[in-house]
Parts: sequence; structure tokens; C-alpha cells
Amino acid sequence: MTAYQVHLFDAAAGAMVEAELHDEIAEKQLIDWQFQWRPAVQTYMKRLVDNGIGPADTAWPQSWHWDWRGKMNEVRGLLGHIGYSVVCRDVTQGMMRLDLASRRARLDSQAGQDLVYVDYLEVAPWNWREPYADAPIYRLVGPVLMHAAITRSVEEGFKGRLGLHSLPQAIPFYERCGFTNLGTRPDEYEGKLPYFESTPGAAEAYLKGELK
Repeated sequence: MTAYQVHLFDAAAGAMVEAELHDEIAEKQLIDWQFQWRPAVQTYMKRLVDNGIGPADTAWPQSWHWDWRGKMNEVRGLLGHIGYSVVCRDVTQGMMRLDLASRRARLDSQAGQDLVYVDYLEVAPWNWREPYADAPIYRLVGPVLMHAAITRSVEEGFKGRLGLHSLPQAIPFYERCGFTNLGTRPDEYEGKLPYFESTPGAAEAYLKGELK
């Protein structure tokens, strides 16, 4: 495991603070998810219910059912899969799982070329920017993970190409990151989740700080 120094924005302090980007999702991260993330999600969903908001509402957290331990067990020991995590003040603030080997690009300009596929990307619930959520404790967790995904694509020789399927709530984030929305297909996720790709040009712009 390698840890890289990164920075997050501490909203309460109004200042940037040091954090670590780890190129793995270790047992520490899964424990944080189980005993800190999940209770926080349950508290948030109770707040929604108390305000008359149910699972069918667009404000309901669409990743509430994600089981990060199960997701990592799915790919344990498999080549071509890797996890990343962001840790600040000894608490996991975000996680991401990548597929480095099994996907190919669809955009006409790069069709058939290798890319890094973002299987899952999630930030800790206390960092959400959603209706009825408290103000995020830390900002820039998602951008730090996106920077890591693009950097890994470059290191793999894929020139920053990325692909992913987005939950509806995350669409604005990926649009800000310069991804192209290729829409839905009936054979994927029951036609409900749109597929996005990032080109080498968009990736370069993101790494230069031109997109956030």
C-alpha cells in the first residue's frame, strides 16, 4: 500500500487540511464504513422519513444499499481490480473501486481502446451535499478520487480515458469533471443508469485544474 499526501477543504475551519490517498481499500476502511458510514446513512434516512420523504423521492440516497465489504470481496485476488481510499484525521472519507482490464471505450473518437472503468465511487455520508444533509465536513473528496482514477489511467497507458455508470444523483459531478453522457442501454442496469466516458483531452483539462 502506498499513501500519497492530498488536501481536503475543512468547511468548519474554512481552510485546506492534509489528508492521505491510499491505493487500496484495507480492513480499516471497511471497519469505518461498517461502524461510521452506515450509522450515519441510517440517521440521514430517518431524517428524510421524518420530513415525509421516502425511497421513491429523488432526495433518497441512491447508494444507501452499497455493501463495500461485499464489493471488495467480489474482486479479492482478481488481477485488474484496485481500490483507492481517502483518509483524513484517521477516518475514511471516500472510497473508489476501479477495473483496469475488462472494459473498452465506446465514444467514436476512441472506440475500442482500453480505459479504466470506475466500478464504484462514494464519499462518506457526512461529506454529502444533498438536501436535508448537514453541511459537508470535508469537500474535495470526490475530486481527489477522480484525480486518482485519471492518474491511474495515464499510468496504465490509457491516456486518462475513463468510463462509468452514474447514479442519477452523481450526474452533475461527472458532468463537471468533463465526462460525456452516452445515455442508457436496455442491457445494462435495466436501462436506468447512464454511461459516461472521459476523453484524454477532458482528463488533461481535469489534471490541470481546468475542470472540477
